[in-house]
Amino acid sequence: MLKRIALTRSEEDIQRDKAIFEKAGFKVLELPLIEEELLDFEPPKGSFDFVVFQSPRAVKVFLSKCRLKEEKIVAIGEKTKKAVEEHGYKVWAMPENYYGEELLKIFRGLKGKVLMPRSAIGREEVMEGLKALGFEVHALDVYTIKPKLYQKEELISKLSTADAIVFASPSAVKGLLANLQKEEVISLLEPIKVVCIGKTTKDFFEKEVGLRCFVPEKPSIERVVELLRGLA
Repeated sequence: MLKRIALTRSEEDIQRDKAIFEKAGFKVLELPLIEEELLDFEPPKGSFDFVVFQSPRAVKVFLSKCRLKEEKIVAIGEKTKKAVEEHGYKVWAMPENYYGEELLKIFRGLKGKVLMPRSAIGREEVMEGLKALGFEVHALDVYTIKPKLYQKEELISKLSTADAIVFASPSAVKGLLANLQKEEVISLLEPIKVVCIGKTTKDFFEKEVGLRCFVPEKPSIERVVELLRGLA
């Protein structure tokens, strides 16, 4: 029976998600594998027709320094949408799932300038897709993500007591591989259940680690909990 679940997001995200897992009866092993670092950036000049937020962190960092006017806001995921609304703005559109093609469907038949406040290691597919549709796209790096490093013994000790581990991004997978050799990762993860939130993380994990993983129907913490309860 699954009891101990290792969460690998940033410390802030783990603290936010922890209660959801504990309410479902799981014991959370806090194992942040990434750290977020805010970047110094200048507010963009000029006006935009659309602003695309891909994470709650991008919302908080950008809107702590900049104000929006008449731009239409597109938010990726419920938590990002909530972060926008907490800053007093309305979300114009949100794709049902965060896959590049789903986001691009929103923009088909439209035109204009798009601002994307994002992580410095953000993926380029969405930007390139928008450009292919004829949009003028401006990326603004507002924070970055780096691996959180551990003493090997500490990391192995934590993982060896886990019944399952949850990866919410390719960055968390990279964080684990920055701490351990691939062979060590395989040895530690083979006996436990691995859950990846979303197709992008699943594809990256299976390519880089070589193990199979479970994926919830929708990329949310609540669906991850449902999946784990079904595996227990």
